[in-house]
Amino acid sequence: MNSFPNRKDLEKIIERYLSGTANVDEIKFVEGYYNFLGEKNEDGNPSEEIKDFEASNFKAIQAKIGSTRKSKIKPLFKYISVAAALLAIVFGGVYYFQVQNSSTTASFAQTKKNSLDILPGKNKATLTLADGSIVILDENTSSDISDQDGIKISKEKDGQLIYTILNSKALDADKSIAFNTISTPKGGQYQVILPDGTKVWLNAASSLKYPEAFVGKQRLVVLTGEAYFEVAKNKSMPFRVQSQNQHVEVLGTHFNINSYLDDKTIKTTLLEGSIQISNSKSSKILKPGEQAVSGIGEQSSIKVATDVDTDDETAWKNGLFQFNDSELKVILNQLERWYDIKIDYSNIPAKRYNGMVSRTSKLSEVLKMLEKTGNIKFELEEGRKLKILSQQ
Repeated sequence: MNSFPNRKDLEKIIERYLSGTANVDEIKFVEGYYNFLGEKNEDGNPSEEIKDFEASNFKAIQAKIGSTRKSKIKPLFKYISVAAALLAIVFGGVYYFQVQNSSTTASFAQTKKNSLDILPGKNKATLTLADGSIVILDENTSSDISDQDGIKISKEKDGQLIYTILNSKALDADKSIAFNTISTPKGGQYQVILPDGTKVWLNAASSLKYPEAFVGKQRLVVLTGEAYFEVAKNKSMPFRVQSQNQHVEVLGTHFNINSYLDDKTIKTTLLEGSIQISNSKSSKILKPGEQAVSGIGEQSSIKVATDVDTDDETAWKNGLFQFNDSELKVILNQLERWYDIKIDYSNIPAKRYNGMVSRTSKLSEVLKMLEKTGNIKFELEEGRKLKILSQQ
């Protein structure tokens, strides 16, 4: 299933499942959500989510599956992650987290209101033009930003910046190249469609420097932080991404680069096509489903992992936090950027988590799950400071 079904399509999928005509992906989808809801329904009383899902359908699926619900939860995790989390968005906020090597699970539809609660990030960024002028990109920004030298820059309502080449003079190889930079703060994200049609999703606390028009023999951009690229094909002009001491070269493909300075590593994950990763120490060619990992130092060699869950690496682009055997510090790093908070890591326990949650959730909702499943306590103080108080 490449996209999340609406309510009408969901009912058809359930019908096909019950009649035995569903395909493999649809079977995984339905059974995964059934297992997910089942964890909320141990006392036999349908939860609100189950009622929304239709109690009759739930019972019918239950009868078809039998009584093997608990034994299926862990093996099904890789398949239910996206399906259940996307269903969560539609059905009003269902979340799932599980501590690795523990049978403790917890899911929530609502949490108590926290007086110091923090709202999730949103579409916001700043655009620095070639002349040094700065444009704030948010819901109040005018749709028409610039229209000069044959290049139009416009902003869509859904948090998307678009470059459009209006005439050929913008592609004159003899003209000086003007660079723009789009930067997202902590608690911000944005999407930009570059002059060649390449789509870039920029995560929180990230920046991308690029020319107003691609001329010459290459398309070079410079990334800090994290971004997902869908590169427009152009065999005569390779697309290159520079991030810290790493270079990525591609003709046309889909990939994600995570190069935050405070993560101490650079991770490049390929979803489609082929890319070459190079630094001063080594060079590797990636195939779809592979990930290149290197340190940020100039002498760091590139290592390639072949058993990567690409859904985990690109979940942020689809509006999700998604973790598979992830350290708590990795999770908190993401929360720190998305909710624009400061975290005291001095008392962090060695726990690993599986789980997913919508990035539209309030901070308190995510913390409640971590507390419940990991038996730890958090305290949010004035000044957006988060402390790990104790381990229960």
